[in-house]
Amino acid sequence: MTDVVRTRPAPSRREPVAGGASVGGALFALATRDLGGRRALRWPLLLDLAFGVVNLLVYLFISRVVAPARGHPALASGSYFDFVAVGIVFMLVIQAGTSHVTKRVAREQRSGTLEMLAAQPLSSSTLAVGLALHPLFFALARALVYLGLLAAFFHLDVGRADWWGVAVLLTLSSAAVLGVGIALAAFGVAVGHGEITASLVTVGLAFVSGTYFPVSALPGPLPDLTAVLPTRIALDGLRAAVAGEPWAGSAGALLLSAVLLLPLSCWAFGQALRIGARRGTLTRE
Repeated sequence: MTDVVRTRPAPSRREPVAGGASVGGALFALATRDLGGRRALRWPLLLDLAFGVVNLLVYLFISRVVAPARGHPALASGSYFDFVAVGIVFMLVIQAGTSHVTKRVAREQRSGTLEMLAAQPLSSSTLAVGLALHPLFFALARALVYLGLLAAFFHLDVGRADWWGVAVLLTLSSAAVLGVGIALAAFGVAVGHGEITASLVTVGLAFVSGTYFPVSALPGPLPDLTAVLPTRIALDGLRAAVAGEPWAGSAGALLLSAVLLLPLSCWAFGQALRIGARRGTLTRE
């Protein structure tokens, strides 16, 4: 991959947004920038939904031959499908917050628009969050659609679900995962190979956070070490909310994770922009 060297570095000092526009307006503009071309993506979106339904069907049939571990709190309903279905829904949020955000920033680099955006009077935090909002909001919408399909057609046990808790946990977990995704995007801007790294991190987080099996099945000290991961906290809380069990503790831990991760990742993204401007790699071919 050949880097196109730019002699004009992005400005190191950020001024207020031109024309008195608010930060909220800038975030809205960045988040909705791709909506104009959404009509052309109608068929890919329908195919994505169809693939998701097929994926759920596969696990539905697997659940009919898998005997759940007796007495395990994560499988209290006695159904492996109820367990894995919630994990698959949350996997959409993990993918959006990590792989999709990193891919979008890499696409901005290849098209040359990241360098232009970095030269605008926007803070690096506004730019980072604005670029990440669209894929994350889209993933949340998909997650809600899948939950509806699971309840309506796949007989997911939601009779005791606390939907307020589900909404709160999805929102807070999105903020926490967003911090991870922005950090990965920063790595991609500064070092390169961000898309591959994000894909590996996504698979790793899904594996150790209990997406497909209870974390108690992990070897050695991993069940204890992964207890601090926001993705595991989110999954435990989301499953508790769907089952009508207490979820406030998970929500508090996710809020703390988001408060810590988002500022750090936005700072890292700003540093990555400076490194890219200095090296002339804000645009890559």
